[in-house]
Amino acid sequence: MEIFIQLIINGCLTGMTYALMALGLSIIFGTLGLINFAHGDFIMLAMYGGFLFSLCSGMDPYWGLFILLPVAFVLGIAFYRFLFKKLIDAPEESHIIATFGLSFVFQYGTMLLFSAEYKSVSTDYSANVFHIWNQYIDYPHIYGALAAAILIASLIMFLHYTNTGRAIRAVSEQRRGAMMIGINVHRIYMIAAGLGLCCIAVSGVSLITFESVHPTIGTHLNLLCWIIVVLGGIGSIPGTIVGAIIIAIMEMMVGYYFEPALTTFAYFIMFLAILMIRPSGIFGVKERRA
Repeated sequence: MEIFIQLIINGCLTGMTYALMALGLSIIFGTLGLINFAHGDFIMLAMYGGFLFSLCSGMDPYWGLFILLPVAFVLGIAFYRFLFKKLIDAPEESHIIATFGLSFVFQYGTMLLFSAEYKSVSTDYSANVFHIWNQYIDYPHIYGALAAAILIASLIMFLHYTNTGRAIRAVSEQRRGAMMIGINVHRIYMIAAGLGLCCIAVSGVSLITFESVHPTIGTHLNLLCWIIVVLGGIGSIPGTIVGAIIIAIMEMMVGYYFEPALTTFAYFIMFLAILMIRPSGIFGVKERRA
């Protein structure tokens, strides 16, 4: 029973980091309507960013967020202006082809720069654990969950209590209607792209404290994020969080009681089951874009 509880706790903590990864995808897809199959590779780049900062400075990767967050926001705007903007009104096949191509560029580019070797970061707290009620929780997962919770809470407040946040919600729900009431849709798209990459930056830095990074990890992360977003319901922040925690707990359970290699198969089965029972996801939001 203690092991079962331990797996639940670890799944919940890991799930918060997964939720932040998927939230970046949900913001970009929900607002821009862009099918981005390079999302996992953006996370991979953020992990390498945290690795490089720690390697060069000798400091904790989280301190690197003071550099990575503004860089991520600016990169989000740049990618919108030079790539995403051209894809928004294009057929969905164009989204897939273009972002797959971008994914290959990122993967092979990082392979040339860093080789195919696994890279990891060792922090002062990497081997430390928090002991409570016969449960042992490692600090990297705790800090990752806290970082995700802080950013998710900040995003919720931003989206609900600021004019720009309300404009983002309006555009994601009804683009044509938002344009009719005078909202600058392209400005909102740029901000949404920047926010999406900020979520990626924080989740990538959190991941590098307890996971190794390599050039092809983005393929797995991309698949994971899409499953979480569809499972929880596209456009739903609570759904994204719940979906991420479900997937993370399933990973822990299957990896411990069966084989780690079966984890991908297991959450695919759950993904298909949810789509059969509730195609819109657990907290599904019906699409109202125009």
